[in-house]
Amino acid sequence: MSATVSISTHRCTSTDRLDDILRMVHAAFAGFQPPSGVLNETVDDLARRLREGTVIVAQAGDEFVGSVFCATQGDALYLTRLATTPAWRKRGVARALMAAAEAQARETGAKRLTLRVRVTLPKNLAYFERAGFNVTGRGQEAGRTPYITMERRLDIAVVPEG
Repeated sequence: MSATVSISTHRCTSTDRLDDILRMVHAAFAGFQPPSGVLNETVDDLARRLREGTVIVAQAGDEFVGSVFCATQGDALYLTRLATTPAWRKRGVARALMAAAEAQARETGAKRLTLRVRVTLPKNLAYFERAGFNVTGRGQEAGRTPYITMERRLDIAVVPEG
């Protein structure tokens, strides 16, 4: 893949290629230990996410290279399952998806972005801290990996690093 290929992001509005999106998400989460619950999700689960919230995808040409799922929760837009395929990591995909999610949040009047990060993914925690997110708590659901909750208020400007 050439580094000169541009990445575009857009809201997924059709169920036509959900199988391709799900394959991409599964590939992005394949190496997690312990394994992510997303690996058990089906096209029907993804279709439900599309009905109940927003699915933002990143593409390089016709290839899906990343996605993030968004859901309104009170005055916040909750982000989950931020995914970038291994071949496209460190090439601006996550940054483009986060910008698209922020635009979605502002359009809907959300005052903040919220998310969870597994405690087993310290690099993800550091990434979101650099992106202006602050730790707001910790939690764990039965049978799942402990997580850290984070938020970024949209009324505070963020100057991204390098």
